[in-house]
Amino acid sequence: MSGCLSAFTGETNNAAEAEDIAGVLDIYELNIFVPTVKGVEKIVESGTYFVDSDSSAVQVIRLVNDQKEVSLLKDSGLFSFEAPEFTEIYFITAENFTMTEDGIAVLLENPAMTDLAYTLEGVKRSPTIKFEENFTGVLVYTFRPHMGGTSIYVNDGADAIQIILPDGLTTGSRIIGTASPTPDSFEEDENGRDVLKWNSPMSSVNVKYYSENAPFYLLISFSALVGAIIAVFLWYRYQIKKLHKITNLIDDEKSGFRKQQ
Repeated sequence: MSGCLSAFTGETNNAAEAEDIAGVLDIYELNIFVPTVKGVEKIVESGTYFVDSDSSAVQVIRLVNDQKEVSLLKDSGLFSFEAPEFTEIYFITAENFTMTEDGIAVLLENPAMTDLAYTLEGVKRSPTIKFEENFTGVLVYTFRPHMGGTSIYVNDGADAIQIILPDGLTTGSRIIGTASPTPDSFEEDENGRDVLKWNSPMSSVNVKYYSENAPFYLLISFSALVGAIIAVFLWYRYQIKKLHKITNLIDDEKSGFRKQQ
């Protein structure tokens, strides 16, 4: 039930609206995550989170069901005293949209923009978007953490979570970084991107990611360090042996040393 749209494929009665939705879908992949719970697909208020290629932003596709307020991503940096940035907030739905398999299919085939009055509150600590009326559909926005970083922290109340890392980034190393808790599935999509899925997370999800070349560079650095330690050890042993040879010289009244017995 995951779907991706890179261009407008539906029809609307408003040319301006069609142009707007086309622009949004040129930037965002309308990917709706439908998890598998106990072997059965279940449509829930899920979230898909695309990490940007330079790790400076996250694109969020958040399915919302009859809600008047929705929590947004938080800035997880230790020194994040300033508020993160939320931009490009859009609301996408379809005519008579419902949280059903047919409803999701219609939304993916014929998405439409909708204007909603909203306020953004508690941005520094608990960012929340509040609507004037209940909303059912897809909330789309870009999250830019104040400090940037090498991890994504998801604790926005989503019932299922899908995190997609860009090509060139990965996770899973216990030394460099991993995902916590362990995802229910770790896949690779048709674009070669790592896709991590949690079908029903009980708590927040944190993924530390790094360049695919990072383990190789780390191995080189570690090898260089070990090599330097070995070189120092060998030099030390050489100096000790050299000193022993000197102390074993025969006292010839010129060297000033006495032969060891």
